[in-house]
Amino acid sequence: MGLCLLFPGQGTQHPAMFERLAGEPAAAPVLGALAARLGADPMALPEERLAENRNAQLLMVGHALALAAVLRDHDLELEPVVLAGYSVGEIAAHGFAGAFAPADALALAEERARCMDEAAAEPQGMLGLRGLPVATARALAEQAGAAVAIVNGPDHVVTGGTVAALDRLEALAGPAGAHVRRLAVRVASHTPLIAAAGPRFAAVLERTPWRPPAVPVLSGIDGRAVADRAALLRLLPAQLHTALDWARCLESAREYGATRFLELGPGRSLTRMVEETAPGLPARAWEDFRTPAGVAAWAGRGR
Repeated sequence: MGLCLLFPGQGTQHPAMFERLAGEPAAAPVLGALAARLGADPMALPEERLAENRNAQLLMVGHALALAAVLRDHDLELEPVVLAGYSVGEIAAHGFAGAFAPADALALAEERARCMDEAAAEPQGMLGLRGLPVATARALAEQAGAAVAIVNGPDHVVTGGTVAALDRLEALAGPAGAHVRRLAVRVASHTPLIAAAGPRFAAVLERTPWRPPAVPVLSGIDGRAVADRAALLRLLPAQLHTALDWARCLESAREYGATRFLELGPGRSLTRMVEETAPGLPARAWEDFRTPAGVAAWAGRGR
């Protein structure tokens, strides 16, 4: 009975996301380093600043690292067979697996956001579409001048583009039968609009120490495992401006033996995706539990 750990991307951050970690001594070093980069206590960051690209990416990675420290401090080994991260959650996954030191993972999250912001030449955003086949959603996005950024399932995609293009897409997709939702993201992540971000981030990544994780970490682009440094330097920067196939990533996790999924981050967005695409498999989120021991007890079930 294999466990897959999932790490969400930005968009699920919320004001209370660190409340259950703040009282844990083991989390203090990570939260202190996070506060230093944010220039504010993450517990006191104004809600209107949560969606800023830099802040959001730092918050998501910082949360995963603090949670990893807490689980280790409680001597709770989750023993996953594979890890997967959604967008910036991929850095969190590598950090959780020990491939990046905590300080380096936070630095990468900040640099990733900087590279993306510098590559965004005009106001951009992202739009979720549900209820249309992927091919239809892709055609409507292209008609509007936007692009499919993430495939979450057979009728669930995230698109990215300029604000003007997303306005046009919303006007097309609603009448076509889609449920449309604007995301709290201000950059057209995983689209060619920010292609310049890839090489810039690659240069940062090349200077960052990395060691192979003991547990496979999947690339969000197509679900392949990032097995060596060459693959890391190729795939992680490309992820910034290349469409992600999260549905394929979840399928790959099952091929690695995952029969249960645990989302480690704020919210339940990835848990819901597992429930939609593989309804027979158990899936829970960190926020479903009251204590770290409760997480470990559920994760250890079936071994």
